Amino acid sequence: MSMSKRLLWLNGIAIIAVAAHHSAAYSLQAMFSWTDRYLPVTVPNYDQLGSFNYYVLMLIRLLLPFAGPAFFFISGYFVGVMAKGNRSTVSWSMVFSRIKLLLAPFLLWTAIRYILLRDIPRSIDDVLTPYHWIPLLIQFYLVAPFIIVMAKRNWKLLLIGIYLIGLLNSVLEYQATFGSGAALQIESYLPNWFFLVVLPFWFPFGVVIGLNLTQFKPYLIRYRWHLLAATIVTAVLVLVEYAVVDQMTGPEWLGPGFGGLTKFPYSLFIILTYLAFDKSQMPFANQIADIGTKSLGIYLGNIPSVYVASVLMYRFTPGLLGHQLIYFLILLIVGIGVPLLLMEAVRRSAVRHRYRILFG
Repeated sequence: MSMSKRLLWLNGIAIIAVAAHHSAAYSLQAMFSWTDRYLPVTVPNYDQLGSFNYYVLMLIRLLLPFAGPAFFFISGYFVGVMAKGNRSTVSWSMVFSRIKLLLAPFLLWTAIRYILLRDIPRSIDDVLTPYHWIPLLIQFYLVAPFIIVMAKRNWKLLLIGIYLIGLLNSVLEYQATFGSGAALQIESYLPNWFFLVVLPFWFPFGVVIGLNLTQFKPYLIRYRWHLLAATIVTAVLVLVEYAVVDQMTGPEWLGPGFGGLTKFPYSLFIILTYLAFDKSQMPFANQIADIGTKSLGIYLGNIPSVYVASVLMYRFTPGLLGHQLIYFLILLIVGIGVPLLLMEAVRRSAVRHRYRILFG
C-alpha cells in the first residue's frame, strides 16, 4: 500500500474516531443529564459515575482524541509533498483552491445546524466553533507557504517553536482546571477556532514529514517497536493523568473534555508508529481508505445526524438512554451512516455536479 493510501486509511480511522468521540459525549449526557427520562431522579445525577458503562465511554473520550492530530497531520503532509524538490513553497492558487473547497460546505452545514436548532448565531464564536476544524484548516492553508519556507530552512526550530506554543496552551488549561482566575480569563479570550490555540503542532509537523519522509523513514523503521511500546505507555499515562487530576480537583466530576499534557506524546507516538510499520497490512484497507476520502463530508454531516437521532430517541425511546452502550452504538452508526448515504444519494442524483458544494 502506498503512503498516500496508508494515510487515507489513517484518515478514515480518524473520522470514525471523531464520530465515536461525539457519540460518547451524547452517551455521557444521557448518563448524567438525561437520567430523569428513564429513572425517577433529579438531574444532573451522578449515581452511574464509576459504572462499567462510564469507564467504557471515558476510555473512548480519553483515547480517541488522536483523531484531530492525525487529521491535521495528514493535511499538512500532503501540502509538504507538493512542495518537495526545488519548489520554494506552494502557490497561492493551490492555497485558495483548497480553501474554496472548504468554505461553501462549511457555510451550508453551519446554516443547516442553526435551522435544526431553530436558533441564530449571536457572535463570530457561534458561527466558527461548532465546525471549528474547518476554520482551523483554512488558517493553516493560509500560512502554509510560510510554514514550508520555515520548514525548509530549519524544521527543528519550527517544530520546537510550535510545540512550545501548544505547551503554553496546555499549561493554561491546567491552571484553569485548578481554578486560576487569570488562566480562566486568558482562556476566555482564546477561541478554539484560532490555529495557534487548538492543535497548532500537527499541520506543521505533517509538512515537515511530507518534505523529509525519505530522510526520516530509516529511523522510524529501526525504532518501530520502541515507538509501539511508547504508544502503549503514553496511552496508560493519559488514563492515569485524568484519574489523578480528577482526584485533585475535588468531589466535582472533572468532565470528559480535559486535555492534559500526556495526549500530545500519545498522539505523536500513534502517528510515528503508524508511519514506522509501513509494510503492515491494514484491516479493511480499501473500505476504510474510501471512508478517508469522504472524511470532510462525514465530519459535516455527523453533528446534525447525531443531534437529530438523539432528540428523537430522547422523545420516543427514553428507555434506551439508560443503556448507554447500545445508545452509543446507534449514534455511531447514524453519525457515520447517514452522511455516507447522503453523499452516495447526491452522487447518483441530478444535482451530483453540486457534490463539492455540499461535501467538499
